[in-house]
Amino acid sequence: MKRQDRIEERYRRNIDSLPACSDYVYSQHAPACKDLLFGDKGNVGANGCAAVAVHNVMKYIGRPQNFCDVLRDMEELHMTWLGARFGTKPWALGRYFWKKNIPFSKYKSPNDFKAALLTHPAGIVCTWNKRFYGMHFFCVYFNAEEGKYYTTNFSSGNGFRQMEIGEISNLRFVNGYIIHNME
Repeated sequence: MKRQDRIEERYRRNIDSLPACSDYVYSQHAPACKDLLFGDKGNVGANGCAAVAVHNVMKYIGRPQNFCDVLRDMEELHMTWLGARFGTKPWALGRYFWKKNIPFSKYKSPNDFKAALLTHPAGIVCTWNKRFYGMHFFCVYFNAEEGKYYTTNFSSGNGFRQMEIGEISNLRFVNGYIIHNME
């Protein structure tokens, strides 16, 4: 079976399981989405954190996407790492934003990322997992009115979790993507 056919087959199976999901996904382990297929070798619960981050940041900036569409798009854009066995390539998120005409910047320094987050609505952080392999992606949002930072899918749980921006420096930061204002 050709690659595109396998992607479409997974997409159809995912849509049958979760026909519509344009609301926030607070954890990749959420019962509604953890068993959705992602890549040849994975599912969302095991390695779909980047898809959750992309989905959530698109909702936050007012461009909601169906979660199953995000999974399919990421596969079509060759963003998975070894069939998604290791999730998503940390350097590949820009492909999604480029395809959707979303202006973004990529950062290799946690300090540069934090500085950019002060003037932009949202970002995605990629860090090394605590385990010996793999990455973890999560969203960070700055609420200017409150002067506080929030995150989704940083750890298990529901809703937005408040975080101290210094926490990013304490993590094993790989890179970050800042979504520019859409005005």
